[in-house]
Amino acid sequence: MENSKVEKNKKKRAVTELAVCVGVMAALTVLMAVFGAGFGLLAGVLAYWIPCAVLIFYVLKMEKQSLSYLGLKVVCAKHIWEGIGLGICMFIVQQIPLLLMKMDYSAYAMAPDPAYMTVMLLYCFLCVGFAEELIFRGFLLKKTQDIFSQRWICVAINILLFYLIHWFTMQHTFGEFYNLSTNVVILCIYLFHKKEGTIVPLVIAHGFYDVLTSVGLPVFAYLLK
Repeated sequence: MENSKVEKNKKKRAVTELAVCVGVMAALTVLMAVFGAGFGLLAGVLAYWIPCAVLIFYVLKMEKQSLSYLGLKVVCAKHIWEGIGLGICMFIVQQIPLLLMKMDYSAYAMAPDPAYMTVMLLYCFLCVGFAEELIFRGFLLKKTQDIFSQRWICVAINILLFYLIHWFTMQHTFGEFYNLSTNVVILCIYLFHKKEGTIVPLVIAHGFYDVLTSVGLPVFAYLLK
């Protein structure tokens, strides 16, 4: 009876934490869409790092958990290589259907600019990859698992939340939803399979994938012109 009550309270708290976290992220997304353009890259950095700082503070001080609770563990060479492999896998899974459909990449062509490429590399890894994996796979997925025992439901909710947070930056095509969904599924499968509880490979995979799509692919398309 006592265990049942504890479990019920745990689920109730997880629902509240999930709702608050999603609400804050949604508010930041709206603010970015309305006011972010005037601040450029700085707005993006703040939009990623502020919720990360708040989340880490909450877990450390309020929940009295260590950083490992969020999947932030010691980085080792294995995690780096596995992360790069995951990033390549994500890129291949998404691009093969586009290649089969003979997609024209020339519209995305971009001349190589060393300064821009360096900034984007750092931004993709330290902001986008780190923040989105910490929030979505490190915290939200864990809280969702406290509510639902079926992993497929947790993954489906993670996909939905991930899509909603990107609402204002997407054109809402099937291709975009396919790309986002396959990314989440691949990352979650890895996290469930390895059982190490670390999100380090996911951060590296996410950052590497974003570098390939936002820098590597446009430059490659430019060189082919």
